[in-house]
Amino acid sequence: MRKMTQRKGSRRLWRILAWRAGPLVLIIVLLSGTLLTGHLATAWRTVLDTAVATSITAGFDVRHVLVSGRLKTDRQTLVEALGIRIGEAMFVIDLEAARARVASLTWVRDASIRRRMPDTVVIELVERRPLAIWQHQGELFVVDSVGDVIGGAQPEDHPGLFLVVGPGAPAAAADLLALLGLTPDLTPRVLAAVRIGQRRWKLHLDGGIDIHLPEEGMQEAWLALAGMDRSNGLLSRDVTTIDLRLPDRLVVRLTEEAKERLDHEMTEGEDT
Repeated sequence: MRKMTQRKGSRRLWRILAWRAGPLVLIIVLLSGTLLTGHLATAWRTVLDTAVATSITAGFDVRHVLVSGRLKTDRQTLVEALGIRIGEAMFVIDLEAARARVASLTWVRDASIRRRMPDTVVIELVERRPLAIWQHQGELFVVDSVGDVIGGAQPEDHPGLFLVVGPGAPAAAADLLALLGLTPDLTPRVLAAVRIGQRRWKLHLDGGIDIHLPEEGMQEAWLALAGMDRSNGLLSRDVTTIDLRLPDRLVVRLTEEAKERLDHEMTEGEDT
């Protein structure tokens, strides 16, 4: 009885070793196969083909492809870039090459691809998020949340995006839009933003008003302006420019009509 128990234990041990050592042996054999030539290479290719066919018969073939994060990426374009066929052996898929092809697609910022044994390939996409339309040298481009141009994206397909203009504008657009998001009552009036010297912003508002934001303290200046507009309707008055670049004062330029009215009122008030 003891000998029978020992034989069963030995067989179980060999099965465990074969299972765990199998992948290591396969890797060693695969590496050594690269050195083979001639008849040995042909024989080795036959061994590999047999191993692949055996793995498919055992159920280690691609039967499911699961994709998450796909919103903008065209399905057929993704399938072609992936290059993985249903029924293909799981062990022969070059995951890194497939990931590189998928990551090069227009809307894909990053991608990960992994095997879920025995028969599933899992793809996780991180797509680019359109943030703004960038006007540069007379052309329009769609830029994403980190300021990169989304190649192939058409501006006319994104009519609701904010317009930024000038060199350096895309990289700074996310911070500006975050700032404008703090004043939902005032933000809809902002039509476009021009990057000046890659250091500061000039905002174009409806009604022909320009707002010069400072390089430093931009948030404080903008929130102060929003507060003045709520309290006394500053932006509803006859002004063309509001300069917020000086930390201790606000400089306002009036419209020509307002200047004439002011001059007329001052003249009428003088002694004759």
